Amino acid sequence: MNKMGQLDIVVVNLVRSTERKAMMMSLLDPLGLPYSFFEAVDGRAGPHPLFQRFDPHAAEVRRGFTLTPGELGCYASHYLLWERCVKENRPLLIFEDDVGINDNFLAAYQAAAEHIEKYGLIRFSGHKVRPWTTVETVGNGLDIVRLKIGPHGTSCYAISPRAAKRLIATAKIWFEPVDCHLDRFWTHGVECYGISPWPVTHLAETAAQSEIWQGAQREKKSRRFRKLRALYRAKDDIGRFFANLRYIGQWKS
Repeated sequence: MNKMGQLDIVVVNLVRSTERKAMMMSLLDPLGLPYSFFEAVDGRAGPHPLFQRFDPHAAEVRRGFTLTPGELGCYASHYLLWERCVKENRPLLIFEDDVGINDNFLAAYQAAAEHIEKYGLIRFSGHKVRPWTTVETVGNGLDIVRLKIGPHGTSCYAISPRAAKRLIATAKIWFEPVDCHLDRFWTHGVECYGISPWPVTHLAETAAQSEIWQGAQREKKSRRFRKLRALYRAKDDIGRFFANLRYIGQWKS
C-alpha cells in the first residue's frame, strides 16, 4: 500500500491559463502536499501526434458528434499522464485546473494513497449524480463507493499503474471524450469507484467558463447512423448491466 505523501499530485494546465495556475497554487499550497503542473496539450495550437488516434467516422457512428480541438487536447493530456503513471510505476492524483477543494480533501487524499493499489481508479469528483453503493468505510466520514454509471468528468481522480495500463490498452481508437472512456468500466475493466462525499468540486459548469469549450457549444447530434448508434448504445447498456450484476439490490440514490 501507498503511504501518505506517495500519491503524486499533478495538475493539468494550459500554458496560456496563467490565472488558473495561480488559483490552483493558492488552493494546493496551504495543504502542504508536493505537487507539480503538467503542460496540457492545446488542441487549438495545431495537430498533436496522439490526435491520429481520433476516428471522426467512429465518433459520429457511436456518439453522434465529433470531438472538438479542446476535447482532443484534453484526451491527449490525460493519456500522456496515464503513460507517465505506467512508465514511472507510481500512482497519480490527476487534477484539472477548474476545481474547488472541499474540507475533507486531506482525509480523502490519505485514504486514496492507502487504497489506490486495491481499487485502481478512485474518482474525487463527478459531474453527474449517480446511484452508488458503499464498498468500504475508510474513516473521517468517508466511504469508497462503487458507482452504477460513470459520473462523467476528469476534474480529479487517483489512478494506479495497473489501471492506467488498462485505460491505455482500450484507447487505441478515440471516438468519445476522455471522461466517457474513463466511465466505460465494462469495456476496460477498471471499476468505477469514488470517494463520498466528493472531496473536489468541478467549477467550470458553463461553456463560457470551460477551457475546452471557451464559449462554444456542441453542434446538434448527427441524424445519420441513428439505428446503428442505438445498437451500440444497447450493447453498452448490456455490458454495463452484467458488470453491475454483483451489486443488484444494493444501489442507493
